[in-house]
Amino acid sequence: MIRAALDACSFLTILPFPCPLVGDHAEERMVKALAWFPLAGALVGAAAGGIAWLAWHGFGQAIGAWFGLAAMALLTGGLHLDGFADTMDGLGCWRDREKTLEVMRDSRIGATGAAGLIFLLAIQWSAVRQMTPEFWVPALAGIGALSRFGMVLSAQLFRYVPGRSGVGRLVTERRSPGSVAVALGLAAGIALACFGLKSGITLLAGGIAAAWGMNLFFSRWLGGVTGDTMGAVNEIVTTFLLLFLLVAV
Repeated sequence: MIRAALDACSFLTILPFPCPLVGDHAEERMVKALAWFPLAGALVGAAAGGIAWLAWHGFGQAIGAWFGLAAMALLTGGLHLDGFADTMDGLGCWRDREKTLEVMRDSRIGATGAAGLIFLLAIQWSAVRQMTPEFWVPALAGIGALSRFGMVLSAQLFRYVPGRSGVGRLVTERRSPGSVAVALGLAAGIALACFGLKSGITLLAGGIAAAWGMNLFFSRWLGGVTGDTMGAVNEIVTTFLLLFLLVAV
């Protein structure tokens, strides 16, 4: 359990834990690590919320919100933002599936990806800025757990794009209902702890619905999911829940 949790933190953050992608049994270790994705997301969110809260005391609410978003990007090495940008570039190329996948695999960011990132971060910043600063830690921790559970759903309930390779394939080739169940339990428990019973259940249901819908779209569009679309799911679910938290909870 400890090793799987460390593997999850290693894969989803820049923290110097042993890398799950080196050595034998990498696929098996990654599938086990999926169970702990919500915990890793909660830790990133809590750390970002704490940094934002400290910055708020020194620079005010607007700058504090930016510090929180910057902390999330730095702690994850921009992993999910990169996936979102690549997915937006693919969406904007208006080509057939094979050409779209080639565009998404290109490490260079295009105009559509850059514009998408700007709009995404602007919406996230606006949502965080409207929250009470004392609520930043539980809000970002809870949403961090729920958005990573969306990635678990991507990996375990949808197939990888046929004929394509990538890091994301490691977590899609082997199905593990146990990992999904543990991840769901962690995501639900963290959401309840951060938001309370009613709001926690509402946000959990909203996050699952958003992740499911996005994965269905990507599966129809590309014939499956990729590592980039998993990152996009994380960012889209995060943004959706931030807005949902403001208007419905």
